[in-house]
Amino acid sequence: MCGRYVSPSQRAIEDYWHIGARESGGWVERFNVAPTTQVPILRLDRQGELELLSARWGLIPFWWKDAKPPAHAFFARSEEAHHKPMWRQGLRSQRCLMPLRGWYEWNASESVRNASGRLVHQPYYLHSPNDPVLAMAALWSTWTAPDGHPVTSCALLTRPAAPAISDINPRMPVLLHPGQFSLWLASDTKGEALQRAMEQAREDVVAHPVSTRVNDVRNEGEDLLEAVETG
Repeated sequence: MCGRYVSPSQRAIEDYWHIGARESGGWVERFNVAPTTQVPILRLDRQGELELLSARWGLIPFWWKDAKPPAHAFFARSEEAHHKPMWRQGLRSQRCLMPLRGWYEWNASESVRNASGRLVHQPYYLHSPNDPVLAMAALWSTWTAPDGHPVTSCALLTRPAAPAISDINPRMPVLLHPGQFSLWLASDTKGEALQRAMEQAREDVVAHPVSTRVNDVRNEGEDLLEAVETG
């Protein structure tokens, strides 16, 4: 789930969190963000200040020995993260936020023909009607590549879908309420409080069908968010 999402612009992120970027390269709004690409994350620096920086979407834990990154390390089930080796260190002490406008899901029980006439699952765009900028609970790690280059990476956390969208996909990202941001990022927040925050995450989400153009990661632009007729 959540294999693609819409990333806000650097200006939108900075305005929402009232911060500046440490190493951004000038984030632009992106409408078809895919795993393994560089994405913006928010975390606390050594002084406890919020910082915006770049991370590879697809976690590489610091202890990873292979030159090739782990496969399918893009999201973690919130119910299991505390005891799985891939995620538990991040949940314990390396938590971050992944800002977004919304994300895409594909309804496996609803088929539609794409531009080439092939039957594919119907894509949907999911977002909050109450907030133009959202934040996914996420984990980060810094791994040292074989060439000695440090690689910062991240993975989002998922939970059971809100009732309003569960017929599209049974899972959704953990979308934190603004009042939960500080708790999630604080280094002294313990396991029970973290689990409770994930269970109480926001569910004010709506969805509408969109074009199958979103299936191709090379397609970009706000038109990908436009609602289409189905049936």
